[in-house]
Amino acid sequence: MPNQTQQQGFTLVEIIAAFTILAMTFMVVLEILSNSSANTIKSSERTEIALEAGSIMAEIGITIPIEEGGVSGDFENGHRWDVTMSPYDISYEGDTVMDFAPIELYHITLTIRWGHGSAQERVAEFYSLRAVAAEYGERP
Repeated sequence: MPNQTQQQGFTLVEIIAAFTILAMTFMVVLEILSNSSANTIKSSERTEIALEAGSIMAEIGITIPIEEGGVSGDFENGHRWDVTMSPYDISYEGDTVMDFAPIELYHITLTIRWGHGSAQERVAEFYSLRAVAAEYGERP
């Protein structure tokens, strides 16, 4: 009786199944990495916009006078900004008659625009209130 040796290995179906599972796993990993990259880019962009907004807001009252109206400008990276300022009135419901308050409040709106060269321009708005000392000589 001849010696029969049993061959050990994988069948073609097993190899195809293994490659299919490997390919599907690889696609899932690539999708995760792709989403991660997109989220990192968006986060970096939003951080840059927030830093620019902080920079402009810090200039208001120092190099940008607080007065009714607006100013605008550009950043070096091409982002555009607009600041509008308007008096902010607070309703007073107290018993004392207040003809004059020692401060005046201004509502500040900062709008930053970017991506104007691309198909979709993006806009971020930031709001603040600023107090300035009232001018005593202006009141009757």
